[in-house]
Amino acid sequence: MHQRSKSAVLVVEAAAANRALICDCLSQLADARPVAAASGTEALALYRQLAPALILLDTVLPDVDGLTVARRIRAAEKSSEQADLLAWTPIVFLSAATDDETLAQGILAGGDDYLTKPISEVVLLAKVRAMLRIAAMREALRDAHRQLTEISYIDGLTHVPNRRRFDQMLAAEWQRCIRQNLPLSLVICDVDFFKQFNDHYGHQAGDACLFAVAGALHESLFRVEDLVARYGGEEFAAILPGADGAGAVAVAERMRASVAGLRIPHEKGVAGLVSCSFGVATAFPASGARAGDLVVAADKALYGAKEAGRNRIAVGGED
Repeated sequence: MHQRSKSAVLVVEAAAANRALICDCLSQLADARPVAAASGTEALALYRQLAPALILLDTVLPDVDGLTVARRIRAAEKSSEQADLLAWTPIVFLSAATDDETLAQGILAGGDDYLTKPISEVVLLAKVRAMLRIAAMREALRDAHRQLTEISYIDGLTHVPNRRRFDQMLAAEWQRCIRQNLPLSLVICDVDFFKQFNDHYGHQAGDACLFAVAGALHESLFRVEDLVARYGGEEFAAILPGADGAGAVAVAERMRASVAGLRIPHEKGVAGLVSCSFGVATAFPASGARAGDLVVAADKALYGAKEAGRNRIAVGGED
């Protein structure tokens, strides 16, 4: 197994001789890469840098004690932006103390197990193997949880973000634009005469049409912070943080042209092809305003585009 594929095991031990012995012992494991620290400060720095799979932590350290280090690690896990119910790094204390009170304090501080000094090599290897197995299973659960979360935000038909994700991102970008004093633009589009398309060509063709339209809309976005989502039925919406009115109209025009460029036949559509109408609205988010007002403005603009003949862009809201 290559070194880079091994799990980092952080060994925090004040005595140099003990550190060397423990690291040498762990080197026997094919899936472990020991990393040594001599103090609590160094341990916390390495924890943030490496995100180790396991921590072996001496209770007595030259700067801060091991219990304090454990508490800080647990606090960091809870406060992390990536925190969830599965965020956890196993901590095994190393201590010469064997009384129940010391053990209880360690568990309360966030520890998962104890190894009593002098440490038996057989016991050390057995416990590390067990903890690494648990950590690996925990990480697999976290990966599965992340994948399920991502799936829950994707529209099953069009493979673009769904309405749930749109609502979440609009709220988040609204707050971000307030903090950074940036404009926020919204584009809502509707596939023209889609009911007639379904009635004439069938629902399977309708599904294929929506999939193709979603792809064209998505490919029209050039910035990673922009997002297009299925808003509902044959409607899509794009969130454009930091884009002013002119920029949003330019994006909407790219979208309109991309959909037209698909050249999907539509006997009852505009010029015999599938097309989309677009409503654009832009605002500078403020604490007293609501993101929903921007949606209303874009929706009204969309209605205006339809009334004006479809396959076009209309602008509403304030820039």
